[in-house]
Amino acid sequence: MTERILLLYPLTPDQRHRLDALDAEFYTPDTYQDATGPITSIFGWSALGEQVLKDPHNQVHWIQTFSAGIDYLPLDWLAEHQVALTNASGVYSPAIAESTIGYLLYFLRGFDGAVQNQAGHFWQQPNRNDLHSLSEQRVVIYGTGSIGQAIAKLLRGFGNAPYGVNRTGHPVDGFQQTVSLDHDAELLKDADIVINNMPATDATIHYFNAAFFQQLTGLRVFVNVGRGSSVNTTALMQALDKGEVLNAALDVFETEPLPRESKLWDYANVLITPHQTGFSVANNRPIFELFYQNLTSYLADGHLAVNQVDPQRGY
Repeated sequence: MTERILLLYPLTPDQRHRLDALDAEFYTPDTYQDATGPITSIFGWSALGEQVLKDPHNQVHWIQTFSAGIDYLPLDWLAEHQVALTNASGVYSPAIAESTIGYLLYFLRGFDGAVQNQAGHFWQQPNRNDLHSLSEQRVVIYGTGSIGQAIAKLLRGFGNAPYGVNRTGHPVDGFQQTVSLDHDAELLKDADIVINNMPATDATIHYFNAAFFQQLTGLRVFVNVGRGSSVNTTALMQALDKGEVLNAALDVFETEPLPRESKLWDYANVLITPHQTGFSVANNRPIFELFYQNLTSYLADGHLAVNQVDPQRGY
């Protein structure tokens, strides 16, 4: 059967030229209705993607996302209809890791106060004892996959040896110790920084809740670059009010865009970015290469070479 692929990700002329050399047909949102037969694969995602996926005239059996997270997809439907799914895990890790280091330095090195003072044309040096070195912080990273490892690598460059938390507690290179989610309390009691980059699964929804934050006493920085659903927003704000968490850097939220009326906007000790930490022009090439590698493999022998994920597990 001829592979007919709907392209929902922008391509350069060179990338499109490479695809056109393959034994497959390619369509864009402007041309897919002219397809000579059913669409069988989708590269990227949009409302059109879901429409094409569920159209009984099509026979979609594979989706390649341009994201690492997949929680926005109709996962139950994909599992039920045995649609293979591959993602872009690993592509965004360097950018997210650099952004995370930026968050930490923003608070540890007093840039938060400098920005506020500059807005008021106010010269005020911070108390020397209010500034901290990244190398001296006890950092606990939730999620030890590609993103967590990229963050740990940069932390080691600052002389920091982070701890990791993952589903089973299995050891991972780059972390001085890893524990399971069920045993994270032993790491939290002396933590200075907590970084979340876990995927969205049933086990991670509202993992960071009131009970979690009550374990903390003056956590220096809480970072969320994972999924908004993992943090109970109300509980986090209460933790900030109580001093359980002193500062927070948040790139993802339970509701996106973050509503204008959200009280989070008004916390001087919260840095908000609009789900941007993974953005980089450098991502475009590796995203295409993942798709190209999977496509050529699939055309050759029917198997997907890299980054296949389980819709039912969520990763």
